[in-house]
Amino acid sequence: MTAEIVPLTLTPEAATRKVRELAATSANIVLIPHASKRGKQRVINRIMVERCLRLGTLCEGPYIANGTGHWRMNFFRHAAGEEMTCVIEIDWPRRLLVVTVF
Repeated sequence: MTAEIVPLTLTPEAATRKVRELAATSANIVLIPHASKRGKQRVINRIMVERCLRLGTLCEGPYIANGTGHWRMNFFRHAAGEEMTCVIEIDWPRRLLVVTVF
């Protein structure tokens, strides 16, 4: 089994494909404690986050996050009169870390 190497460059299209691939399985989406706290404050639940990642639009990034070295980006979704944004990082190649939601 070969490990997948983190790419040095990542286009918005390739980032969107990777996010959709990982978000297809709920277990690959990990809300860090800060995201869970902000979600509760802003009445954003896990299902909303999952739908944002599966159906939303990449609106910022991808870029390398300073603290972690992961690819970071923002996904936006407008549904049923509600707007939300998820700030995520790809923990390459296996999971998505949800940093915050608003």
